[in-house]
This record gives sequence, C-alpha cells and structure tokens, in this order.
Amino acid sequence: MTKVIAALGADACAAPVLATATALADMLDAAVVALHVGDGGVPRPEALAKAARVEFRQVRGAPLERIVSAANEADVAALVLGSRGASAGPRPAGATALEVITRTAKPVVLVPPDARPPQRFTRLLLPTEGTGEPPPALSDIIDAAHRHELELVVLHLHSPATVPAFSDHEPYGTRAWDQEFLARHLAFAPDRVRVLRRVGAPADEVPAVAEATRAELIVLVWSQSLAKGRARVVTRTLASTNIPVLLLPTNPRSTESRTR
Repeated sequence: MTKVIAALGADACAAPVLATATALADMLDAAVVALHVGDGGVPRPEALAKAARVEFRQVRGAPLERIVSAANEADVAALVLGSRGASAGPRPAGATALEVITRTAKPVVLVPPDARPPQRFTRLLLPTEGTGEPPPALSDIIDAAHRHELELVVLHLHSPATVPAFSDHEPYGTRAWDQEFLARHLAFAPDRVRVLRRVGAPADEVPAVAEATRAELIVLVWSQSLAKGRARVVTRTLASTNIPVLLLPTNPRSTESRTR
C-alpha cells in the first residue's frame, strides 16, 4: 500500500499536519506514517500519532535531509508538512518548507499552523491557466477526487484580453465553454466539477476564491523554481491562506537529481 508521510515537529503545525495527512490518505487510499526528526524528549508528535492510530517513526539527523529522504521512498504518494512553525497571521512559508518543495519530485502539501482541515476532504480548488498537458500527479489527484465523489472547483483565470465573449449567448454559451474547457484540459467532465472564471492577477485571486468557495485543499501545479519573479502564485498563496496547499511539480525529474 502507498503511504502519505506526515512530517511532525514539536510546534503548532503538528496537529493540522497530521489531520491533513489523514484526509489526504483517505482520498488517495493510502496509509499514514507520522515522521518526527529529533533525538527524543519531545512526546507531542508521538502522542498525536498514537491518538490517531497511525504508524510513528522517529529518526535522527538533519530535518531537511531526513524529510526529503523519506518523501523520496518509492511507496510514498505524498508528503505533508507545516509551512511554518508559528501562527501569527499572514506570513511567508518557512525556509525548511521552501527547501523541501524544491528537493523532491513527490507531491507535497504545506499546512499552515492555523489550518482546520476536515476529517475528509469534500471540496478541492484547482486553479489553472488551461495551457499545456497536465502532469501525471494531477491526473491522479483528479481521478482520486472523482472516485471519492469530491467536488472539484476549477478556477480559470483570464486577463482582460482573453475573457470569452458570452454576452449574446448566456447561459448556453457559458455552459458550452465550460464543457469544452473540461473536456480539453481534464479529459472528463464529472458532475461534481464546477468551473469558475475570474479576471485578475492569479496571485491575488487564488487565495480569495479559495476562501469564497470554502475549499479544503488548494491544488497548484508549479515549476519548482523559487527564482526571482517565479512562483508568485505559490508564495502568495502560502503566505495569505490558512488552507492546506498541495503542490504538484510540472515536470518532475528524478528524485536522485534533487537530493544534494
């Protein structure tokens, strides 16, 4: 059986990380493994794992290296870890979290310390520009959502120059455009898929729409580059929302090439 690794620290993120990992594992039909990197003397992670009745592992070493190593194991479907250690309103993701997401080709969920994940996901938000082929990991998430009868909210962001002209054909033009978009970019159009269109900057719209739709998980496809001017949607979303964010690499390379 595949595994979802929940990287538990001794900070405020431990409980929401484990809860998010449990909900994600339910969606992916996987088992949860709680991982704590430390030398002992910190009972909270083990107590949380015991209460949740999941496997607990404690290892020694550098947290970054051990977390990345665990994520890269062949039977791991995803890694879940805290985006930062303290809850104090909008703040950027921590250095460890940002390093991890560029060091593994596996899907990674970053969980803010003030997240309140449900026991089971019911609604996912998928922002998309509608260009290019989706990565295999995204297809897996969409299939899992469909299999478990979750609602998938697809957010398509337009610039003023790309807004479809529906004024003469509402609501039929809108419905036809939605169906064409879903068939072209998601390969199927299940009943529980809803398409939303917004005009504006993605970095601003994604957190706002996630809040408005009461999404429980934001799914972002990204290039795994944090270079200047890149990943604006990812960094802004992580800094401004209390909703867990699932990051899927666009073209994941071999995990060996990412481990330094």
